[in-house]
Amino acid sequence: MEKNYNKELDFILEQLIIEYQNSYQGVNFYTDDKIYTTKEKMNDLVKEKFKLKDWEVNILFYKLFIDHYVKTVDPLIISIDGLVFRNNGGYVQKVISAEKETMRIQKVENDFKRYSFYLMLFTAIVALGTVISAWFFFIEIWKHYFH
Repeated sequence: MEKNYNKELDFILEQLIIEYQNSYQGVNFYTDDKIYTTKEKMNDLVKEKFKLKDWEVNILFYKLFIDHYVKTVDPLIISIDGLVFRNNGGYVQKVISAEKETMRIQKVENDFKRYSFYLMLFTAIVALGTVISAWFFFIEIWKHYFH
């Protein structure tokens, strides 16, 4: 079973950006006995929405760190690359763009194969015409000098 985590990665990045925007909007008063860290909030949110295990969520966070879209979670620091990447569609759009690029490359390769076949055919016709004209001139020279 192969699982694609692109939607989950986009969701985490989006929620981290929202959390980042909200963290600088003023004082938050907590009514809960326990104050949740950003990582705990994100873990709970992702596990609830996508029914993932803790290790899967940790790997998703690690992927965001490796890709340099998130610098740290507590305190929350998102890189400008992360903001730009999310505004450009995120991981889902990246996969769609890669698939489109693959299709474009395959189309170019198919066109190249077709054009190379026609070029080879044209070269064969020119070569055949050159051989015929060479024989014709050889016969004419033979007739002129040896008869």
